[in-house]
Amino acid sequence: VEEVLFHDKSEFQDVMVFSSQAYGNVLVLDGVIQCTERDEFAYQEMITHLPLCALSEPPKTVLVVGGGDGGVLREILRHKSVTRVDMAEIDAMVPEVSKKFFPQMAIGFEDERVNLKICDGIKFVEDAAEGTYDAIIVDSSDPVGPAEVLFQKPFFEKMEKALRPGGVICTQ
Repeated sequence: VEEVLFHDKSEFQDVMVFSSQAYGNVLVLDGVIQCTERDEFAYQEMITHLPLCALSEPPKTVLVVGGGDGGVLREILRHKSVTRVDMAEIDAMVPEVSKKFFPQMAIGFEDERVNLKICDGIKFVEDAAEGTYDAIIVDSSDPVGPAEVLFQKPFFEKMEKALRPGGVICTQ
């Protein structure tokens, strides 16, 4: 850790960004490293392009649950066929911090196809009309604490309802 650039407690978690000589800026949520400038692309590309390229037709509508750092969003928007991306992020602090300290990753937040909702992702999925999305990508923190429910059967059943036939779900 060269320097702590940001450290605060949101309504949901401890949020920190520090600079590292080896990895650049590093985002940490509740003491767990979420991403680094140096290697974030490896995770973001895999969790995004594998499901989107697995679809039988180019994706048009995509939902991201979590993903407040913006990396998955950036990668989704590389698909020119995408007309709308809904993002349900529970913690408003994460996108704001990412825009400031990870601007190359958070660039997608400014795209007009993006509909960012600061809300409970489970409720957002539950309220989605049946067959709304071509793909749902869950880019959450580890399955402990508030994110634990994102790894349980009832949430997967709700996601299945929100998918169009032939749609794809990808979770971290």
